[in-house]
Amino acid sequence: MTIFFKNEKPFIEGVCLNELTSTIETPFYIYSQKSIIDAYHKIKASLSTEIFFSIKANSNQAILTLMKSLGAGADVVSAGELERALYAGIEPNKIIFEGVGKSKNDIEYAIKNKIRQINIESMEELILIENLGKSLECKVNVGLRLNPDVDGQTLDKISTGRKTDKFGIIFDLLPDIFSQLKTLKHLNLKGISCHIGSQIHNLDVFEKVFSKMKNAIKILEDYDLKIDFLDLGGGFSVNYNNEKETDLNKLSILIKKIFNNTKYNISFEPGRYLVASAGIIVTKILTSKTNGFVNYLITDAGMQTLLRPALYNAFHKIVPLQQSNNIKKYTIAGHICESSDILAKNIEISE
Repeated sequence: MTIFFKNEKPFIEGVCLNELTSTIETPFYIYSQKSIIDAYHKIKASLSTEIFFSIKANSNQAILTLMKSLGAGADVVSAGELERALYAGIEPNKIIFEGVGKSKNDIEYAIKNKIRQINIESMEELILIENLGKSLECKVNVGLRLNPDVDGQTLDKISTGRKTDKFGIIFDLLPDIFSQLKTLKHLNLKGISCHIGSQIHNLDVFEKVFSKMKNAIKILEDYDLKIDFLDLGGGFSVNYNNEKETDLNKLSILIKKIFNNTKYNISFEPGRYLVASAGIIVTKILTSKTNGFVNYLITDAGMQTLLRPALYNAFHKIVPLQQSNNIKKYTIAGHICESSDILAKNIEISE
């Protein structure tokens, strides 16, 4: 937990939250730089691969600048995220553009900024980027995002690697994609990638994905194509409420087992793992009320500030900044005019 108490006062690192709440209007987010740095170094020490921070996890500009200082690249899914990465000083050759629905303007912006690669997700996008390369009179560095048809065994709404999910190119289409690639003049294939969701801790799942990707490379080589980069996605699990975390050391052993003596560069694109445990949102109680035996605390943070509980029924631990020995059961609710605007139901906290 990022927050700790000293002399009954709440702190993040050396900063007292009580002092912040007297000068900053709630709700606001605060992040522990040390927590982010520790998580980054843990991945780096365990996996010894390139790291591309998945900006969709948190696009806070200060965090992006911190990621740049640590040596991370960026995984972006929009022109806006790409602009933020460049503004943070991340070099274009350390930026990968993902996304199942890139617009023509998005792709043109990425091409003109000469990023490492644009990951293609369909035959239609392949042809679109070829035509843009032709019109811009340049050769475009591209990758292929593949759909390995592996269930991440995670929440359905954040699973992205099954054959029926909207993401990536399914293996059935690889012969057509590879054949088409060999005929195109304005595309330069740099790598392949995959990502099957988040909160994945089962190493058997990662082993299936890695094996599928190695098989894809064999198919690619049969078409006399080669790659420089293999991106294996992210999805490492973090602990919200006694969940099992991904064992990065065992994952490293698995990588060495499957990709021993390979000529391509292996990378990952973690997001949640680097930032989820580093941040808290500070909110204040606007009012309390009891309806039908339910004790409500209405807060100034709601689904407009933290969407995950309403969208996914996700668990986020709630800690009163003023502790007491009197415990009471509350439902913590935001002030938005939606019945789904609930941050937590029937939790026992200080009265």
